[in-house]
Amino acid sequence: VDLYKNRDSFCSQLTTREAVTMSKGTYECLCKKCGWEVSGTPALTVFCHCTSCQVYGGGAANLGAYPADQFKYKEGTEANIIKYESAPKKFRISCQTCGSFVHNILPNGLMVAPLGGAKWEGEPVKATMHIFEPEKSHDLNLDSLAKHVGFPG
Repeated sequence: VDLYKNRDSFCSQLTTREAVTMSKGTYECLCKKCGWEVSGTPALTVFCHCTSCQVYGGGAANLGAYPADQFKYKEGTEANIIKYESAPKKFRISCQTCGSFVHNILPNGLMVAPLGGAKWEGEPVKATMHIFEPEKSHDLNLDSLAKHVGFPG
């Protein structure tokens, strides 16, 4: 089964969703040399159980996908990041000093930000579904969110 077969078509259809709370969040890596600010309503919020997220972060990642105009780097971040192509046309951005995950860039330009370490003004943004659920490292039946084999579609 090709879990990524729907990725490009799914990502190209993402638009701002009204069902998710509008919020403003900020994030800094462990050494505080890299960071971002997001605002508005994300196009998608998920718990991602893909093998890549598990290897990189030790478990499911709590992520929000934002259009580029809702995502802004903290001053100095661009000089301190490294970019890795983790899947075709998908880039994982990390801090070159401490190695922290800063964000991903999807093929359609959406900026995928880790939500768990963010500081929020107002209501925190929360995941609305699980993706790559069959790849999860252990049984996590903690909620009633929709669970998908790969990208929905």
